[in-house]
Amino acid sequence: MSQFPLPRILDFIGRVTPFDTLERPELERVAARMKMAYFPRGQVVIKQDGPPAEYLYLIQKGSARVTVSGPDGERILIDERGEADAFGALSLLRGGQAMFEVAAAEDLIVLMLPGDDFRELVASNRVFHRHFSGSLARNIEAARRSADGGLPRMTGLEGLRLDAALVRGRVADFMNPELLTCLPMATIRSAARRMTQRQVGSIVVAEHGGVPIGILTDTDLRVKVVAGAMSFDQPVAAAMTHPVHTIGPGAHAFEALLEMSRHGVHYLVVTEGDRAVGIISDHDLQTMTGSSPVGVVRDIEKVASVDELVDLHRRVDRVLEMLLRLGGSAADMTELVTEFNDRLTLRLLELTADEMYHQGAGSPPVPYCWIALGSEGRREQTLRTDQDNALMYANVPAAREEAVKGWFLDYAQRVVEGLVRCGFPRCTGGVMASNPQWCMSEAAWQDTFRRWVEDPNPRTLRLASIFFDFRDIYAEADFLDHLREGLQASLEGNRLFLRYLAKNGLYNRPPLGFLRQFVVEKTGEHKNQLNLKLSGLTPVVDAARVMNLDLGGWSTNTLHRLDEARRQGIIKEDLARDLHEAFSFITILRITHHLEERAAGRQPDNFVNPEELNSLQRKMLKESFAVISRLQELMEVRYQTRLVT
Repeated sequence: MSQFPLPRILDFIGRVTPFDTLERPELERVAARMKMAYFPRGQVVIKQDGPPAEYLYLIQKGSARVTVSGPDGERILIDERGEADAFGALSLLRGGQAMFEVAAAEDLIVLMLPGDDFRELVASNRVFHRHFSGSLARNIEAARRSADGGLPRMTGLEGLRLDAALVRGRVADFMNPELLTCLPMATIRSAARRMTQRQVGSIVVAEHGGVPIGILTDTDLRVKVVAGAMSFDQPVAAAMTHPVHTIGPGAHAFEALLEMSRHGVHYLVVTEGDRAVGIISDHDLQTMTGSSPVGVVRDIEKVASVDELVDLHRRVDRVLEMLLRLGGSAADMTELVTEFNDRLTLRLLELTADEMYHQGAGSPPVPYCWIALGSEGRREQTLRTDQDNALMYANVPAAREEAVKGWFLDYAQRVVEGLVRCGFPRCTGGVMASNPQWCMSEAAWQDTFRRWVEDPNPRTLRLASIFFDFRDIYAEADFLDHLREGLQASLEGNRLFLRYLAKNGLYNRPPLGFLRQFVVEKTGEHKNQLNLKLSGLTPVVDAARVMNLDLGGWSTNTLHRLDEARRQGIIKEDLARDLHEAFSFITILRITHHLEERAAGRQPDNFVNPEELNSLQRKMLKESFAVISRLQELMEVRYQTRLVT
């Protein structure tokens, strides 16, 4: 270990993120505090379960391996760090025993910034704070990516072709960088000829400078040009699909799948800044996954009967399971499940209305809205999803009310039955549009919400926790906008209801006992197990809902609600970040458990035995529960929940 000439090293540090944001005097001050060290290949720099790091290590030359100990003592690779990467920040910021082992993968030369100087930088510089202080996020990402803790075992899934590269792979790994482009005024004929010569199915239409404005595909040529009798001498801009959907080369391949599925497209143009640098197709990813989610989405839209939809759902379910096993963020995975389920529900609504019309029942008598509630309303569905839905129809004169409600109840009963056939169990609490209580006119819904707010009791508070997470899957008018406005009007100045709702949300507590030991079920079917949903996710969902109502927000998604609470200053930046990661980690753990249960031929539930998790997962789960406890302490203080009984 030695001091080093300052001028020789400043240029290097000044090109490393986030040191490159420092002004020259500050950069010189930081560099002057650094030391240089050499570690030969194989030498351990930070030992797992050993004392915390004393320095932030910045790699000038060589590489390091970050690992954890597996169940059989083998080292499981978490990450590799190369030139200009850093390690040791996690240990410095959290203290306690080091969670990971860091060893030199090859001869390693590092610059070392003392811990006190590093922590001072993080505390005083927002850029450093954002870059380094996501400690829980880094832990959870490591747990997700570890070979023992990331993806479930593949037992019972013969024929499912996966590639681990797709889990962590980036769009740049799969895209075609040899992009075929043309100007918007090029003729369709010339574009088609070039596509044929290159044997590709698309050409990107770009302006001078490479800015993409559209894409011409084989489908466009068949449908718009040939079938539409367009002249091949017209400009390609007349036949292209626009606007074009884009994605960055650094995005995960999983995000590309989600983006294609969401928009029902087969191609994404890969852009850096405004310039096109490549293209990625669902076929590129299909070779890795063995199936095309975009094709499934389009097949949903084409089915002509409920029976066909039921048959197709088995394929939808299979594709969803495959995609979930590929990994991704919790937000991406639940968004993907919700996207598929929404499309299936929407098609079922259309088919049911057509069926009733052809059977002589007529069309919907008035405009209506099909409402998603609970986890479906929050866009947080997983594979174990029962029904939570409702129906609202336009106000009608009293003389027509019985007939109109009768038609919609018949309609809702058919849709609910169709959803059951597609694999969505009925809600055990009866929260379904087929229940006359939850199939009402707009005025009746407004009155119901108003009464719940004005007269809170255990039943209405329980219902509010489901119904206040509402969004429309199908709507023929601005019903839900009006409902939100009415709800906010009822809540205005009504601090008591929020206090009751906050207290109700404290019923489920994270299962951590004395010395942070897990508190598991003592008896019964789930002895020695934890309920990930009730003990981990529900407390966050409940708290986020209260804060959102307090702020007058209209978001339903829990992570979005937490972001808004952070922006409005209800929760601090650090707590918001850790809550985001805790909620995401437990969601991923829950999805992993569901996949393992299904692979074993069992009905998925929300219970896990902590002793069956690896040590890293158990540590992360305890960290997550501790963060959720901090959130509940904040809720108790902010809403003075001890003042109500």
